[in-house]
Amino acid sequence: MTTDDLLLLSAVLGAGAFVEAVAGFGGTVLALSLGARWFGIEPLLAWFLPLNLGLSLALALRGRRAIAWRALGVSILPMILLGLAGGTALAWVIEADGARALFAGLVIVVAVLEILAQVRAAHGTTLMGGLPPSAQRGLLLGAGVVHGLFATGGPLAVAVIARMLPSKTTLRSTLAVMWFVLNVIVIARLSVRGHVDLASLRGSLQLVPAMAAGLVLGELVHVRVSERAFRGAVAGLLLVTGALLLHASLTR
Repeated sequence: MTTDDLLLLSAVLGAGAFVEAVAGFGGTVLALSLGARWFGIEPLLAWFLPLNLGLSLALALRGRRAIAWRALGVSILPMILLGLAGGTALAWVIEADGARALFAGLVIVVAVLEILAQVRAAHGTTLMGGLPPSAQRGLLLGAGVVHGLFATGGPLAVAVIARMLPSKTTLRSTLAVMWFVLNVIVIARLSVRGHVDLASLRGSLQLVPAMAAGLVLGELVHVRVSERAFRGAVAGLLLVTGALLLHASLTR
């Protein structure tokens, strides 16, 4: 890894860790949508996910008293893991870099949905009000599939889970446990395919300071800044980066 690559990856990972620490989700999709303009998706995952395990563990331990274990074990993880199995199977036949345009489209859709959710919330309504349980299960299943392919199923999952767990701290802590479980499985698949190895882990170690800085800053913001305003800013950034990534994937 060159010095320029290290500086670029540190900035991208630091931004992702910051977002994850504040909101409990969105860090990986933001880091990938930024980093995929310069690096392959699977190498990025190989660098980022081992560090994301540490980030998730730190957030889970910090909020361990607020974790909604029953909801996680009964309503959330079963559907997510079922979808993850399907997404992992697809990942063996679909190269992540070949699906770069699909990933960019997903980022744009997620950003637009989040912006709509913020607009409706400002007017006293919610984007998913009255969604039937079958549709919620379908979204969780889809989130698992996306996570199996790109390790970025968070926004779809949060669209459902945020309605189940209204407390900001409970949501963040519960999501941290979920990300830890899911990413252990994704890292195992990347290891089997040769993307996570000693060389990639050495690269991950070089990025630890950036992740630590993002975590510390995110903790400070989490307790001081309006989550609605922050999520709106993240959605806007995702929309811009998704559009840039889509343009790059269609013109390369």
